[in-house]
Amino acid sequence: MKIIILTSNYPRKKSPNDGIFIHQQVKALQQLGAECHVLVVHNWFPPLGLHKYHRYWRDGYELKADYLDSFEGIPIHHVPAFVRMPSRFFPQTEYDRAVIALSKYITSSRQLRDADIIYGHFLTSMGYIAARLKDMLNMTVATIARGDDVHAWPETNPDLRNHLKFVFSKSDILLANSQRLAQDTQHWMEPGSKRSVSTVYNGIDTTFFRPAASSEERLQIVKQFNLPFDDKILVCVARPVVLKGWEELLTAFSEFVVTHTGWKLLMVAPVLNYHDEIDLMQKGRELSITQSLIFIPGLKPPQLALLLRACHAFVLPSYNEGMANALLEAMASGLPCIATNVGGHAEVIDNWSNGILIEPRSVTEIKNALTLLAEDDKLCAAMGIRARQRMEELGNYLQNGKKLLDIFEQNLRTTRSSTHS
Repeated sequence: MKIIILTSNYPRKKSPNDGIFIHQQVKALQQLGAECHVLVVHNWFPPLGLHKYHRYWRDGYELKADYLDSFEGIPIHHVPAFVRMPSRFFPQTEYDRAVIALSKYITSSRQLRDADIIYGHFLTSMGYIAARLKDMLNMTVATIARGDDVHAWPETNPDLRNHLKFVFSKSDILLANSQRLAQDTQHWMEPGSKRSVSTVYNGIDTTFFRPAASSEERLQIVKQFNLPFDDKILVCVARPVVLKGWEELLTAFSEFVVTHTGWKLLMVAPVLNYHDEIDLMQKGRELSITQSLIFIPGLKPPQLALLLRACHAFVLPSYNEGMANALLEAMASGLPCIATNVGGHAEVIDNWSNGILIEPRSVTEIKNALTLLAEDDKLCAAMGIRARQRMEELGNYLQNGKKLLDIFEQNLRTTRSSTHS
């Protein structure tokens, strides 16, 4: 089977962790025998340094320069999308340009034109583009909902609601990375035309993300990352944006450390340039808790796997999720976890057994959950053990990739059977 993967979220030179969960799934598909090609789009730009004379061209040049040609054996194709100017005379959207560029690129490529499936990640973006390519290329289209795909984005942007409706009408295979997200996707479907949405979890590598084997291993990691020896470490791994609940977490932690001075909050967050990015240390200064904060500006997966083994608890107070990979990694590392009851979190956290579910935007619930963990070491240990067991049940990327490949193969068999009958 040959699969074309459309995504704007994939590892890059400057951001090797970007879309790593998508890459792990693609790598699993390839290991299972599928031929996978990732296609990413950038603005076209002229040669000989002329790109510097227009913003569209500069953006395209910089983006292409950041793209990798391949990543861990997965080929990555860079597709240039031509921006017709002046834009007031050629009112194309970025989606229009991407559809035109991808259609031309795929049909002109001997390597890609006979692909079996186009697989678009995020329904409102590359999933929408994949759906628009369906009739142009006469290929089977699969699309998957992730994260804010059916929550924050369409709730604030009417155009994206229309994207969802188009995807529902055109996709041969509709997917989501949690059961809750699959259910929430149907909220946007027209009455009387609801479709089933299959759930395929990303999975988690429980040999890679695991608890420390001994106190000596944990001590070595503490030294490696220059962490405090005597304090307990609460860790949050998330983008530094409002939707991840950082403001509520920092406020709750400022109240918590008044009576629990032996704890530090370790913030693992990449440096971004988003409009809603939060300066975490500045927020800490405003709350007068910088002495209780540790900031690490993002880590590659091997480093993060090590760091989690040195921590004592994990928290993720985000407003929306599909299924947070950071949560799965922390649970596989044997940490008691506090997470908001959004997306698929309730599918992996059995409340008060292997973690604690809280409501979004609640400073009080975060503080109460932290206090409970801080004051009951036996509960923490038991939660961590059960969290690890739950991740072993969830399956790894290869096992979940097999489920995805089975869905693809079943659809193709059905399509070919109906065509020949």
